[in-house]
Amino acid sequence: MKLNKYLSLCFTLTVALTATTSVWASEDIPTRITLIFEDRLLTLDFRTHPELLQQTPQHFLKMGGTRLPVSFGDNLPSNQGLAEIETKFTTTVNPESLATYFQATSLVSDAEAKPVKLSLNGDKVQFSGRPTTGHYDIDEIKLARLLNTALVQGDSFVRVPAERTFAPVEASDELKARGIESVIAIGRSDFTGSSNARVQNILAANRKFSGMIVPKGGMFSFNSTLENVLESDGFVPELVIKGNETAKELGGGVCQVSTTVFRAAFTAGLPMVDRRNHSYAVPYYKPHGLDATIYLGGQDFRFSNDTPGDITMQAFTSGSNLYFVFYGKNDGRKVAVEGPFISNYQKAPEPRIVETEELPPGEMVEMSPAHSGFASQWVRRVWKEGEKPEEEVLKSYYRPWAATIWKGVETVKASEDVPLVSSEAPREVEVEIEEAVIVLES
Repeated sequence: MKLNKYLSLCFTLTVALTATTSVWASEDIPTRITLIFEDRLLTLDFRTHPELLQQTPQHFLKMGGTRLPVSFGDNLPSNQGLAEIETKFTTTVNPESLATYFQATSLVSDAEAKPVKLSLNGDKVQFSGRPTTGHYDIDEIKLARLLNTALVQGDSFVRVPAERTFAPVEASDELKARGIESVIAIGRSDFTGSSNARVQNILAANRKFSGMIVPKGGMFSFNSTLENVLESDGFVPELVIKGNETAKELGGGVCQVSTTVFRAAFTAGLPMVDRRNHSYAVPYYKPHGLDATIYLGGQDFRFSNDTPGDITMQAFTSGSNLYFVFYGKNDGRKVAVEGPFISNYQKAPEPRIVETEELPPGEMVEMSPAHSGFASQWVRRVWKEGEKPEEEVLKSYYRPWAATIWKGVETVKASEDVPLVSSEAPREVEVEIEEAVIVLES
């Protein structure tokens, strides 16, 4: 409601200050709010950063039993008249301080990123440089409004209105003609805690995938590209899931690569053709529900390229993070991903004890940890401007997994009193074989 100059002279101004110098003493607002980005969470702690908040006046016109909000801009009415104006100070987020805060966290950057150069060498693409993977173009004004609503409602989480920004791409004319001209998606996973052997297998697999091209309208098959896991290619033995147990085989850890490729394809909005989650919730693949297991000769991970051009992928590591960057032609599709939504939680069963003579008698060592079982769902929406989003639910089921513990026992020595062959009749043993081939995961 706006007031003209004549009416503004008729009001008696009564200012009701509802805020003191301490925000926390006057209002019951959250001390922190967690911001949800595409690939991370960031917590705003207002006690640590009080400059993010400000006191904003709100004016109300009181006429009888009615209380109406009014705006005076930068001018308050004179202290004359018959009506009553109430002013209440509320706690809001300062957009300018918010922008400064983001600059300090390196979520946004003023520095111009160096271009990534792409050229064709035979049937593979060569890369010079890497794209930025953590910078965002944030709408601070819109975010401030969302945060103000969260402060009023007492919400603890706010999804950030932001778009990822990448370094410019300088592709050769030959690649541009095939539609490879910009970054269309980036997949990331964390392999912190991996053994040296597992890291070596990840790097060996990366060499097979980095620079490969998925043609327009074509199908990507992880197993076809991996082809094999040979020592001559740099693969070494490491833990894999084999049936109901874990054992060391060549290529253990390669599922870190298939999972990261899957995450890039999923966030690019590409159609998933063949994907299965791991048998149990592997710690390396958090957040759970965005993993893809593979095994040669059986389970594959596949997606189709329905973009207007070819797609190439660049693989690299940074610290303990593995990245897969997809380059192609941006056709204007938008992708929104929400999750995980966890349900049907099941406690891990009792540990499985395996007696062994390789340990001193009585000594016990955990060879593989326990894992709880649960179901995870992610929702992906893909659309273009003016179109209705296509919604897809990605479901994953992780069974509870018992820990395996080795227990040392004494060696039994052969003697005349101990028969070498049991006199009992042989018994039939029922063996459940879940997977007849090696699953390359750990």
